[in-house]
Amino acid sequence: MATSSAASPQPPLSERVARLQAALSALGLSSLQVQARLSGHRLLLRLEGEPLPDPDWLLESLLPTLEEMALSYRQRQVELFGFPPNEGIPEWHREWRYQPPPNPNSPLYRARQGDEEALQEVLNYLLHPEGIRARVHLHPKLGWLQINLQAAEAPDPAWAKDFVRRVLTRLELTFVQRLRLSGQKLSSFFPSWSQEFDLKQPAFWQAPPGRLSPFPSPAADAADGEPPRPSPAALD
Repeated sequence: MATSSAASPQPPLSERVARLQAALSALGLSSLQVQARLSGHRLLLRLEGEPLPDPDWLLESLLPTLEEMALSYRQRQVELFGFPPNEGIPEWHREWRYQPPPNPNSPLYRARQGDEEALQEVLNYLLHPEGIRARVHLHPKLGWLQINLQAAEAPDPAWAKDFVRRVLTRLELTFVQRLRLSGQKLSSFFPSWSQEFDLKQPAFWQAPPGRLSPFPSPAADAADGEPPRPSPAALD
């Protein structure tokens, strides 16, 4: 590791170390020797001294400085190692990762808050590659969710259930207790099928044994592989 006092060929690293040393001094820990190096996206810090501070207290006390560094230098992963003097094995090790605050305007964030329009936007984004359109009615106070899936041909019920199961797992809509799911042809006024599920029952959350298709057919079953699907994370 390159010591903080040595001239660094990477000025941003020396600036980061200087910020950490200032934070340690403010905590009354100026006697700690600090060494640092970069490993990929991680900043590795060796803190050496006697006595060593409590690692959890130290990490909590350094949070404002670490968050500042995450925003200023995009330094989103830091590992701290506490070493007694002249020892080769650390006494403790802690890791910190920057967790950006949620974007309140993102569809995923709003869907998790029970926004019906946002939930419909998330579903339609994910269903677009399949040529399927979703209509959603959400009643958070009643714990009731209705999803109607429409396409040129009514989507397969087993596939639809599994698709909604995976989305609800990702969104963690804990306030939804019951689900009415239906599939419909675009040319029809009425659903081709409709199912209701009690989401308090573990059976709903069990994954199917194999891969399902929204429109099962011999040609689809014989196809090798499948194109990548959009992820809800892209809506953050």
